[in-house]
Amino acid sequence: MPTANPQTLEQLYKYLQIGMNLTLTFEFGEGSKFNYPATFVGRKDSGYLIIDVPQRMLSEQPLRRLENADVVVRGVSNTELGHVIAFKTSILMVLNRPSPIIFTRLPFNFASKAVREHERYKMELPCTLDHQNNLYEATLADFSISGCGVKTLIEPDFNQGDRIFIQSEFSHYIDDNNICSVAKITKQAQGWFIGVRFETPLELTNQLKSQLLESSFESGML
Repeated sequence: MPTANPQTLEQLYKYLQIGMNLTLTFEFGEGSKFNYPATFVGRKDSGYLIIDVPQRMLSEQPLRRLENADVVVRGVSNTELGHVIAFKTSILMVLNRPSPIIFTRLPFNFASKAVREHERYKMELPCTLDHQNNLYEATLADFSISGCGVKTLIEPDFNQGDRIFIQSEFSHYIDDNNICSVAKITKQAQGWFIGVRFETPLELTNQLKSQLLESSFESGML
C-alpha cells in the first residue's frame, strides 16, 4: 500500500488525536464483516499508527487472519465542530502483551467531514413506536436534533400530526415534555416510512454527537 505524502499526514494528524475513540471495520470476504471499538494511542510519523484494541478482537480473529489485513478506521475528532474521519489501511503487526495493540501502515489518503448541527445521521437500529398503546416494531432509519425517520412493515393506524412515542437507544435524549409528532407517512416498496418531528430541537451535546456517529458507523452508514 502506498504511503501518504507529508502534507496529507499533516492534515490527518490535525484530526487524529491521542486518546481518540475509533471504530475498526474488517471485511474478510463472503459478507463477513466485523466492527470493533478501539483507541488511538500513538504514531511514528514515518512508519505506522498504534491503536489499542479490545481483547475480544484477538480472541475472535486468528492472528494469521489479522496480519496484513485491510481495515477501515473511523473516528470523531475533538475539533471545535467535530469532524468525522475515515481511512483505509492495513495491519503491520499485532501484539497481545502487555495489552492488545495493533500497528497499522500510514494511510495513503483519508476523508474528513465536519459534524453539522442539523444533519440527519442515517442508521439501522431497532425501535418501537407507541401510538395510544398500540405498539409497532420498527427500525430507526435516521436521527437529528429536530426529528427522526422510522421504518415499519406494519401499516400505521395513525395520521400526520398525531403524537407518538419512540423507544430506542436515543430515547433518553428526548424529554417527556418534548412532543414527538408524525410529520409524514410514506408508503415504500417494503413497508412504510414515518417522519417524526420533535416539538423542541434537542441540544447537540458531545455525548449525543458521539452516539449518533457511533450508530452510523456501526450501521455502515458513514
